[in-house]
Amino acid sequence: MKRTISVLLLLVLTLGLLAGLSACGSKAKPGGGAPPTPAHDKVYTFTLSMHDPKTTANAVYIQSWIDSIDKATDGHVKITLYDNATLSAATDIGDNVKSAAVDIGWLYTSYYAGQFPLSDVINLPMQGFGDPVVSTEVLWALQEKYSQVEQEWGDFKLLMLYGNPGMILCSAEKPIQSMADLKGMTIRCPSGAITDVLNSWGASPVTMAPPDLYEAIEKKNINGYIFEPAGICNFSLQEITKYYTDYPLYDGPFALIMNKAQWDSLPKEYQDIIDGLSGKEASLGAARAFANDVAAKRDVITAAGGEFVELPQASVTEMQAAADAYAETWISKNTKDGFDAAAYLADAKAFAEQFGK
Repeated sequence: MKRTISVLLLLVLTLGLLAGLSACGSKAKPGGGAPPTPAHDKVYTFTLSMHDPKTTANAVYIQSWIDSIDKATDGHVKITLYDNATLSAATDIGDNVKSAAVDIGWLYTSYYAGQFPLSDVINLPMQGFGDPVVSTEVLWALQEKYSQVEQEWGDFKLLMLYGNPGMILCSAEKPIQSMADLKGMTIRCPSGAITDVLNSWGASPVTMAPPDLYEAIEKKNINGYIFEPAGICNFSLQEITKYYTDYPLYDGPFALIMNKAQWDSLPKEYQDIIDGLSGKEASLGAARAFANDVAAKRDVITAAGGEFVELPQASVTEMQAAADAYAETWISKNTKDGFDAAAYLADAKAFAEQFGK
């Protein structure tokens, strides 16, 4: 009888031990409850702000990038796009991403005069930058050759950097074909180099965000503006603009930036996936989408009654002199701490010629 009790007691202890091991294998929480979620099953959610409407080529491209990240991470990285500046004004993106009020932002450097001077080299008017794909190649070639380009984005995780299509002069009531035509006109433009150059051409520049342009033209608060064809149609400006000077003055860099702490919160496996879907190739894809959109939007402008007018060679020569004088000012301002801004601009021009062939 005692032997039978001993055997039964041993069996009970054995079963109890096996139950305990089973519980450990399922990672049960102390005190009971459901097992914790493994780290690789965590979903990381981020916001992304753009000032373009969601139907534009830029927003469609960025949404496709978001979708590719969702798919590649098996749904573990979720990014929500907020378009039309509903989450952040275009002029506040940099500060909002830095403070993590916005996780990811689409930043146009022309709204941040002086903050990204080396990337803004393609912003210099009439220096050979007017094609988005070429300018994107230039930006990445410069970043590879000059560590200072990467350093000026040091406050952020830089995901994309690309050029927009060539910016052109547009007016509601009269064609602009010379500096004489510009005298006395109030012209909207982004901030930066073009502001000073417009002044030297005799116009009165006004900095204004795209969503405000329509009303400003309707009320005749401005006589014209500088924009590229896709942007013109994105904000329906072809409805109230008659003349478009068909000469690309410059490009402007767009950057997709992410808050550093938010980036660091991601496991390396997800960082590697996002890096693989970002960078130079993604930037070139964005530039190509932009360029293709411009070709289509020129037809929209013409169908709305818009007229593309030529800039005579004599006017090009006259305006070029003022633009070149500003380029020298830019070189002087950015030659410091051993950095040779003249060589940098020369390299940028050489890259533009190389990639433009």
